[in-house]
Amino acid sequence: MLVRYTGMSLKSQFYLYSFGFILTVLGMILTDMWLPMVVGALILMGLIVESWIHIFHLVPLHQEIRSLKKQMEKLQHHYQDEKEL
Repeated sequence: MLVRYTGMSLKSQFYLYSFGFILTVLGMILTDMWLPMVVGALILMGLIVESWIHIFHLVPLHQEIRSLKKQMEKLQHHYQDEKEL
């Protein structure tokens, strides 16, 4: 969706987007600026969903891939050692 800011952790970004969404909804309730607020709420909702996907799916997937690569390298190294004997 948007380029992720790397200076903040994913959870901090999620909390920031959630706080912004709550403020936007509160602004929609309290003011007459409905159209800009709806657009802002939709954008923030998209960022919240993207953060959830990153936190609960992509980060664990990358960690699993890293561990599988390490296991594969160990197995290849072990196989090469046995082959040399």
